[in-house]
Amino acid sequence: MEKQKLILPKIQLGNTGHHVSRLALGGFHQVEISSEIVENVVNRFQDYGGNYIETARSYGDGASEKKLGKVLEGRRDQFVLCSKSGADNADDIRRDIDATLTNLKTDHIEFYYFHGVPDKEKLNKILAPKGALEGMLKAKDEGLIGGIGLSSHYLPMYIEGMTKLPIDLILIWCNYLEDLYLPEIQEDIFPFAREKNIGITAMKPLGDGFLYRSPTQAMRYAMSNNPDVLVCGMNSVQHVDEAVEAICQGPMTSAEGKTLLAEAPELGKYVCRQCGNCSPSLKELFRLEGYVDRQMIDYLEHNPADYALRLRLSPWFSLKEKAISIFKEKKWDEQKLKDEAGTVSCPYDIDVPRKTRLTLAKLNGGNADII
Repeated sequence: MEKQKLILPKIQLGNTGHHVSRLALGGFHQVEISSEIVENVVNRFQDYGGNYIETARSYGDGASEKKLGKVLEGRRDQFVLCSKSGADNADDIRRDIDATLTNLKTDHIEFYYFHGVPDKEKLNKILAPKGALEGMLKAKDEGLIGGIGLSSHYLPMYIEGMTKLPIDLILIWCNYLEDLYLPEIQEDIFPFAREKNIGITAMKPLGDGFLYRSPTQAMRYAMSNNPDVLVCGMNSVQHVDEAVEAICQGPMTSAEGKTLLAEAPELGKYVCRQCGNCSPSLKELFRLEGYVDRQMIDYLEHNPADYALRLRLSPWFSLKEKAISIFKEKKWDEQKLKDEAGTVSCPYDIDVPRKTRLTLAKLNGGNADII
C-alpha cells in the first residue's frame, strides 16, 4: 500500500455523537519522546485522518498533556480529546480537570475518564457525596467536559462501573494474549457496553509492547474484536505508518486469527491457547496463571531485553490475589492435576506437565523459581 494515500476509517463513537477515527493516538508513550517528535507523530496521524487523542494527568505528571497541548495549539478543534484522572473526590478531580485544560491549552475537553479504578472501595468514594462523580458532573454542566469515561486494570470494575456511573465510554484491554485467559472481556463486558450504547475504546493492542514482534497481526486481531476505536501509544512516525496500514487492511478473519494463535512467537511453547485438549480443570488452572503474571514468566530461555520486558509487564494487572482466592476455592487435588497433565498431547507443543508444576507453585504458595 502507498502509505500517504491511506485514510483511516471513521465510526460513530457509541452514543456520544462524535465521528472519530478507528485508530486513536495514545498519550502514555508521548512522555518518552521530545516535543519535536510528538509534533511529527501528531502531524502524520492527522495526515491519515486521525482525529482522536487520549492522554492522562498521570502520564509524566502532566508532561504528555503539555506536549500535546503545545503541538495542538491552533488546531484544537480538529481533534476529539480525552484525558483521565485517578482522583476520587470532587475537589481533587476539579483541580485535575483545570490542570488538564491548562496543559492542553483548551477551554473544554470532549471526554474525561475515571482512570484506573482499582476496586469497589475507590468506586464507592467516587460515588459518595462530594465524590469525584459530583465534581465530574459539575464540570460537565459547566461545559468543561463533554462526556465521562471509565478505565481500570481490574476487570470486575467494568460492569459494576457501567452499572453505577453515567458512563459514555470505556477504555479496556484488547489483544490476543489477554483474550486467552480473560474471555469475559469479549463474552461479557463488550456485550454489556453495547447493550447500554456505551462506546468501546480498546487499549494495549500490543500487550504493552509484549507483542512487538507481530505489530500488524496484533492490531488486526484487536480490530477483529470490533471495538469502536483502537488506542495505540505510537511514539514514532514509523509506528503511525505501521498502525494505520494495519487498520486499513481490516480486521483478521477467523481463520487468520487461528493461524496467529498457532504461530505467534510471543505465545510460543508456553502460553495456553485454551484449545480444549486439556481437562476443564487444567484449562481453568492455566487461565488463573494468566491472572498471576499473564503467563509471561515461563522460566524458558530468553534474550536479556525480552526477559526484562517480561519482568516489567507481568504484574501489570491486579489479578494475582483474585487468582489465588479462586484457586483455594477450587480445592483441586494437585496430584490429580499433575497426573492429568502427563496424559495431554498439546497441539502447540507445550510441555503440559512442566507448565502444571510451575502454575501450581505460583498459586499454592510454592516457589516457582526453584522448579
